[in-house]
Amino acid sequence: MSEAGGTDSTAAPRRARTSKHRRIAEQLLNAIESGRWRPGEQLPSEEQLATETASSLGTVQRALRNLVEMGVVERHHGRGTFVSGARAQERQLRHFRFTADGGTELLPVYFNILDIEITRDTGPWKDFLQDPTDSFVRIRRLVSVNKEFEVFSEIYLPEHRFAELATMKTTTLDGVSIRDMLAERFNAPTLNIRQTIVCQTLPPRVTRLIGQPAGCSGIVWTICGMTYRDTPITWQRVFVPPSDRVLEMGAAPLGEGAGRR
Repeated sequence: MSEAGGTDSTAAPRRARTSKHRRIAEQLLNAIESGRWRPGEQLPSEEQLATETASSLGTVQRALRNLVEMGVVERHHGRGTFVSGARAQERQLRHFRFTADGGTELLPVYFNILDIEITRDTGPWKDFLQDPTDSFVRIRRLVSVNKEFEVFSEIYLPEHRFAELATMKTTTLDGVSIRDMLAERFNAPTLNIRQTIVCQTLPPRVTRLIGQPAGCSGIVWTICGMTYRDTPITWQRVFVPPSDRVLEMGAAPLGEGAGRR
């Protein structure tokens, strides 16, 4: 009985400590989401956070480890803790990585925004984004790969959070990384993605835009982006025509001068 009693007496404090560091992690995440610290900015020292949250240093350290595991912050020895952002994740999440012959460098790509509008059209983006208003910002763009061929991309975002995008001129977004803009302007860094690729006949509306013959096959590439708490923020579908250029899906950039992506 004394052994069982001893186990019970230590279990409750252990549960309390676990609950406390999770509550601290939640408080810090709420502060980040509200914009107190932006992507790339440094959090206060562990000692300062311990004082602010009336917690022990160990509790704060455990809370920060939780946020690291979630991809919300990055800890650098000797420098401190920083809010993750699009730039921090760029090596993992950059798209349109077509390689030159030999695969030693990336081909330049150039973006041209066709239109930005609010739409209530339904499709697979609706189930993923789960917008309560069922209203979305849609950005359609052409991507020229090394001036050799064009790729068509359409991006859907929840309107209640990103309505401001629909008020911008298309020229404002030409050549701009949508991912970086979401991180810097809307405090919505892309921290995780899901991708699927299928080879199929490209729809006529796409072949007309990219100058390909009707009925040609190509790659249809879907990229789903998520931010803090794995909240969905972008649903993108990319149509890639036949080409002998390699689309590199790895994490590390191949070289400098790859153009705007």
